[in-house]
Amino acid sequence: MDESPDILQAFESFLATLRRNDSLSDIKSFEQDLFGRLNPSEHLHLLYFEQRRWLDFEEFLQYYLEQFGDQILAQFGYASLVDITPGFRARLYRTQFGFLTEYHAYLLFQKVLGSENLYRSVALDKQGIDFQLRLDGLIFNIHIFIDNERAWSYRRYKSANKQVDALAGVHVNLPYSLQQGRFNSVLFLANGFGVYREPYVDYLLEEIKKGAITNNNIIGTTATGFVYR
Repeated sequence: MDESPDILQAFESFLATLRRNDSLSDIKSFEQDLFGRLNPSEHLHLLYFEQRRWLDFEEFLQYYLEQFGDQILAQFGYASLVDITPGFRARLYRTQFGFLTEYHAYLLFQKVLGSENLYRSVALDKQGIDFQLRLDGLIFNIHIFIDNERAWSYRRYKSANKQVDALAGVHVNLPYSLQQGRFNSVLFLANGFGVYREPYVDYLLEEIKKGAITNNNIIGTTATGFVYR
């Protein structure tokens, strides 16, 4: 859907109200993929993109468990919903907060480019693509993730084993850094939630216009720009 011009500001105001839970973000004891109707990304897409329901984590957790609680108990062997492990909750937490970053980036690109040049779908998400830029007859598949070694390792693993780069178009890595002073450093909101900054978007678009972006050639960043190898 087309969004109003102030949607980005409204969403950043929403993000600023969230309470981060760093203890959940650090738990990685439940790493199984959630397939089919249990895939939380599908429901986040429905809520945020289609219904414009911006839920915080506890609200999303309640929404998710109300729909799939019985299936989760049966599939993962929990005795009751209160026995669901911190690892499972952490899995949902990380999925949602990653989605929030991607959604913000989408809105930021929309502000700069207009919605007619952007495309996103559940099918793209299942192929590991956060959204597409469609410019001058070319397709740029955007991959968003944190700029650290663990995330880069997982990005390389997905490229090699999950065919996330198989879709036609140029695959663009757009990592964000939580360290300040780097070109791709996030802007921290009052609650510590980091969001993409417009100069990073502008830089990428200038590189696209110059024809400098080729498939998967952005592998890291410096304080002054991208590193190409």
